[in-house]
Amino acid sequence: MGMIRKTASILTLGAINFRSKTELLDRARNDRDQAQEALEKSLRKREKLEARAEAAAKRAEKAELETLATVQSAKRRAKRRKLKNDAVDAAGSLTRRGRRKAERKLQKAARKTEVKSRRFGRAAKRTASDAVETVTDAVT
Repeated sequence: MGMIRKTASILTLGAINFRSKTELLDRARNDRDQAQEALEKSLRKREKLEARAEAAAKRAEKAELETLATVQSAKRRAKRRKLKNDAVDAAGSLTRRGRRKAERKLQKAARKTEVKSRRFGRAAKRTASDAVETVTDAVT
């Protein structure tokens, strides 16, 4: 059946259509099904990217809040350290050894605070860059 139509199309130099209506409908249905699958796939991918972007934004916000909390605690520690230093200075009767010991403890606390604030700052930057990458991927 299809061979007769194709032969007739060739013999008449295209006056008779090469493909029958059923063939054309089948091709159109296949194209439509492929387009629909591609659309569903892109929608699923978009949903995943939006979820990743939202999670990255939450991580960035959390890191920012942790950094702010660390900064506040560092400020409180600095204030306490200043009060302690003032108390140490005020208590002139302390021995030199006691004063040095107090100063070493204060320096150690200051180093720990500085290290923690740097770590949280790096984590916040990393999370922010991840969020930017995720949003950039979602857009493109």
